[in-house]
Amino acid sequence: MTLRRQLSLMASALILLLLTGNLFVTLTNSSYYFQQQLNSRAYDAATSLALSMSNAVADGDKVKLARMIDVLFDRGFFSDITLELIDGSKLQRQAKQATQNKPAPDFFISLVDLSTVAAQTDVTQGWQRLGSLTVKSHTDFAYRDLWNIVRAEINWYLWMTFLSLVSLQIILRWMFKPLERVEQQALDISERNLYELDNLPRARELKRVVLAMNQMVRKLKSIFAEQSAITEKLREESYLDDVTQLLNRQGFDQRLQHLLEQPEGYSGVLLLLQVRDFSTFNQQQGREAGDELLTRVGEVLGQWHSEYNNALISRRSGADFSLFIPTADMLHSEEQVKNCFNLLSTTALSQRSEIQFHIGAIFLQRSLIEEGTQTEEPIVLVDVLSKADAALRQAQHSLHSGFEFYARPEGHSERTASEWKVALKNVLKAEAIELHYQPILDTCGEHVLHFEVLSRIHDQQGIISAARFWPMIERHQLAPAFDLLVIKTLLHQLQESPQLRNDEHKHKKFCINLSPASVLSESFHDSLEALFAEYPQWHEYLAIEVAEFSISHIESSLARLAHRLKAQGVDLGIDQVGTGSLAFAYLQRLPLSYLRIAGSFNRGLHLAMDHKFFIQSMVQIAHNLDLLVLGEGIESEEDIEALRQTGVDGMGGYYFTRPISSLAEALSWQANKNS
Repeated sequence: MTLRRQLSLMASALILLLLTGNLFVTLTNSSYYFQQQLNSRAYDAATSLALSMSNAVADGDKVKLARMIDVLFDRGFFSDITLELIDGSKLQRQAKQATQNKPAPDFFISLVDLSTVAAQTDVTQGWQRLGSLTVKSHTDFAYRDLWNIVRAEINWYLWMTFLSLVSLQIILRWMFKPLERVEQQALDISERNLYELDNLPRARELKRVVLAMNQMVRKLKSIFAEQSAITEKLREESYLDDVTQLLNRQGFDQRLQHLLEQPEGYSGVLLLLQVRDFSTFNQQQGREAGDELLTRVGEVLGQWHSEYNNALISRRSGADFSLFIPTADMLHSEEQVKNCFNLLSTTALSQRSEIQFHIGAIFLQRSLIEEGTQTEEPIVLVDVLSKADAALRQAQHSLHSGFEFYARPEGHSERTASEWKVALKNVLKAEAIELHYQPILDTCGEHVLHFEVLSRIHDQQGIISAARFWPMIERHQLAPAFDLLVIKTLLHQLQESPQLRNDEHKHKKFCINLSPASVLSESFHDSLEALFAEYPQWHEYLAIEVAEFSISHIESSLARLAHRLKAQGVDLGIDQVGTGSLAFAYLQRLPLSYLRIAGSFNRGLHLAMDHKFFIQSMVQIAHNLDLLVLGEGIESEEDIEALRQTGVDGMGGYYFTRPISSLAEALSWQANKNS
């Protein structure tokens, strides 16, 4: 019960008590007054009548006596008039008890006793007693007047009570506005929305509460800022170049190595880019101009690569840059390398004749690893970089173009962009996708917290993972349609699953990664709500996540989508935490439920103290904001133990199981694992 309601009830009870007390006093005093008036009237009437009829009694004129009694009785104020003469004769008039038109309700008459005492006096002439006269007042008039008084009192008090309660509600509403603001502030703090209240209430007690809440908010902001600054500084020092703010060599190689080890496979092109004769430019123009040139090159490359999910860019050293761009096949890779070279060649960077660029590239692709199948060995990072460097050296000596590819892979079937478009549209039309499920367990490895949902399609070559076909999905602007199909397929499978009707699976979440294009699309938001309406009982099993590196471009749209998702019971998470270069302030601005640390930080964690410290810092920040922290890409027992020491809430990876090809098997996996 709210405080306002409690105060209203207390005020109502107090008013009722006052009403009852005042009514009791009024009724008591009024009844006493009326009773006294009745007795007094009877006595006065008896005395007056006795004096006036003394002569008639002495004369024995009973007709006159009867007429005198009738005159007094007919006035209606008396219920009984009796004249007893000394000779034993009696003259009497009594009022009959009315059965209709009662002066007051029966309960009121029985509650209020107005029984009067009969006034008795002697009829005398001189000193001779001739008889006795008894007069008793009629109570009907008294009851009627008293009931009207009580009824008027009740009506007046009811109106006063109504007006008092209305006034009280208005006053309480005004008084409780500051408290409501404090309450909303506390709720917003729990949702990681930190702000201070400007308008201080006049009430001293409430003012102290508001000041205390504001002080707490400032403290929380300070703690969060300090923790974020430490973590961001660590990330910058370890993985970012201090001139261009791109990834440095260590950060790029670490993430590329993680990509090359992905069981899900990969497909993309690695570029090594060099600004020709940069040392000469640096000597002639000065170091400051050189740094400005490198920064500008980084900006151009950054704007270009930001169009691709999971793309990587770094400044390796001096005037050397490296990029990894996800592509579907060799043809697409060649197109991207040409685009990169043409972009650099047509910008203001190349207006000076002394500034030229060389690019060496190599196409990388590895098929999806399925359980029980034989696949090629993972490519070693050193070998990949060495081959890309060989292509760069060839480009430096080429007379025809400024870029070269390492040897084209043999026996590789390729599709043109138009063929990819047709194939992907056919997949969408036929809704021909498969969903696989990767469990995310608690740190004890006993209970499933989430299932990461992975998508697959088929072609003549077999199963194709998203790592290969997704670049073409984005190129042909099919991402919103594909994301919607994945969610629809999942919801349908959830609805058809008899296992989900058991309480043991009730709180599990199925995590789907959304593309930035879907987040930015308002039509996608509307279509998603319509889809939720079609599956009203199952959308609460969903969790939507986006990659951290994309947040800077989509944060405002993501915030709008997040609030719509929250109203539907859908969680929002951030994937690949640590790969973005933005500040962690977004953790406060977005209504998040969990974070998923990028697998590149978890792989080999027991040997990388800087990674461990970074994850520990993220865990501390997240837990202060009531967010879960999950790890992925776990493939060794040593990494499990190291990750547990960081304080994460859950983890997943091929160490526990490969992606499971059906929902029924995924839901049964834990029971089978423990049996």
